Amino acid sequence: MAEGNESYPVVNSNTVLSSEYLSSTYHRVDSVELNNDYYHFIVESDIGRYDIYSLALLKKRVNEIKTISQAINTYEQQDDEFSGELRSQLRISGDSAVDLLTTPLSTASNLAGQLAGNLNATLAGEDAFVYQSDRQASYEPKDPTTATHKRNIAFQLGLDMYTSNMRVQSFLNTVANARSSGKVSAGVGLGNDVANVDEMDLKIKYLIKNRTLAELNYHNSEWLSRIGINAALIEKFIQHPVLSPTNKTVITAYLSQFEKVSRQDNFIELALTANNELQASLFERLSKALWRYHNETENINAFYNFKGQTAIITDSLKIVFFDTADFLIWSEAKQKQYEKSAMHAAKSGYKGWEVVSFGKISPLASQKMNELAFNLQDRFAE
Repeated sequence: MAEGNESYPVVNSNTVLSSEYLSSTYHRVDSVELNNDYYHFIVESDIGRYDIYSLALLKKRVNEIKTISQAINTYEQQDDEFSGELRSQLRISGDSAVDLLTTPLSTASNLAGQLAGNLNATLAGEDAFVYQSDRQASYEPKDPTTATHKRNIAFQLGLDMYTSNMRVQSFLNTVANARSSGKVSAGVGLGNDVANVDEMDLKIKYLIKNRTLAELNYHNSEWLSRIGINAALIEKFIQHPVLSPTNKTVITAYLSQFEKVSRQDNFIELALTANNELQASLFERLSKALWRYHNETENINAFYNFKGQTAIITDSLKIVFFDTADFLIWSEAKQKQYEKSAMHAAKSGYKGWEVVSFGKISPLASQKMNELAFNLQDRFAE
C-alpha cells in the first residue's frame, strides 16, 4: 500500500446499523465486514441465511424478511380457509420450487422453514409459476390472472414484484396461485402503509402494479425515446439481463424528469455495465440521487461518464463526481481515481469540482480530497 493510504477498518455491526436492522424477532446480523467499498453482511433469518453486499441491499432484505415472516404469522393466526390451505399446500423441496402436498404445517415457524428450505430448483431449475422462456429475472407468471394477483400482492405488502430474492418469489407465487385457484381471501387483511412513501416512488409502485411486463417495457421504451435516447440504446437497456424491470422503471422515471438536461444517454450507457445485483441497485439509487441533487443543490446541465464513473456538469460549469461507496477511504485505488479526476477537471477549465458520496468519507480521504480542491458532500443517499 502506498505511503499515506489507508486500509479498510474492522467494523462493528452496532456502529453501522440501527437496532431495527441489527436484529428482530425474525432476523439477526451475524457478521459484517468492509471491503471493496461496500459492507458485507451475513444474516440469519426465519426464511434462511443471506450473504448481502451493501448497506442499501441489507435494508431491502431485512424489510423483505420481516414482511414475509409477519405475513406468515398472520396467515397462521387467521381462522379462515386460506390459512388451512396454505399450511397444507406449501412446501419447498429439492425437486421443484413449489410442491403441493397434503401434509399440514402446524406453526408459522414451520411454514417459514418450508419457504426457506431447499431452493435449488428455483435457483437453478423450473418454477411452475414462473414464465420460463426468458430467464431475465422477470418472474412474471405465464397465467395473466395469476400475474395480476402477484402484482397486487406485492404492492399490498410493499414487496418488489421483480426482486431477485427467490424466497420472496416463492412466497408471492404461492399466494398468487391460491388466489387464482379461488381462494379470494388469500392475503386479505395484510397491508403496506404508503402514507410515508415519496410521491414519485408511489407513482412508480402503481406503475409496476398496474402493468404487465410487456406493458412496462413498452412504457419505459416510450419515455426513454421522448427524452432523446436512441432506439438501439433503449433496446439494450430494456433487454439487459441484470437490471430488473424495477431497476429499469425507476431509472426511466427519474431520467424522464430531466427535461432540459443533455447527454442522458451517458447514464444509460453506464447502467448497461451493471453485471450483478449490487451494481444494478446502485444505478437505481444514482438516478434518484441525481434528481435530488438537481432539485436541492444545483441544476444539472449535462450527464457525464468519466472513466466509468457517473458525473454531471452543472449550470455553473462545475463537474460533480458521484461515489457510491458505503464508506470511502483513501486507498491506493481511490487516490489514483481522484487525482485523475482533479487533473481532468482542472485541464478542462471547470469552475470547480466536487465529490458526492453515498456513504461516509473517512477523515484522511476528506483531507486528501480537499488538497485536490474537491468540495465534498457525504452520506448523500441517506
